[in-house]
Amino acid sequence: MRFVALWLTLLVTPHAWASTTICKIEGDAIGPTTVSWDTDSRKASIKLYSGETHQGHLTNVRKHNDGLKVNLVFRTIGTPYQDESEYIVFPVSETEHRIIGVGYKHLDGVRHLDISQGNHIGHCSSL
Repeated sequence: MRFVALWLTLLVTPHAWASTTICKIEGDAIGPTTVSWDTDSRKASIKLYSGETHQGHLTNVRKHNDGLKVNLVFRTIGTPYQDESEYIVFPVSETEHRIIGVGYKHLDGVRHLDISQGNHIGHCSSL
């Protein structure tokens, strides 16, 4: 009887190992190819078409439709034109997510919106 109760508890309890999400991005020959984040550690990663990978942070998580909308921030990702990039990722259907990015420039201690990083479709999966 204890085994059945334990099994049922495991079946209905959210699993702790499903905290990492990886999104493969469709589209352009410039910009990101993959973004990922971990909701437990709040760490994020972005891989660019150039092959570069940069680390960042998950800064916000909230409900959106039947999933979650997240903000991912990457500081100084290696171009002289921007000091920070931010992406929002949210579900638009059961199989697709929207990934929208912008770049910021910091001038005199103030963050200024500087460039669009695109509006992409991605396919995300949680581990």
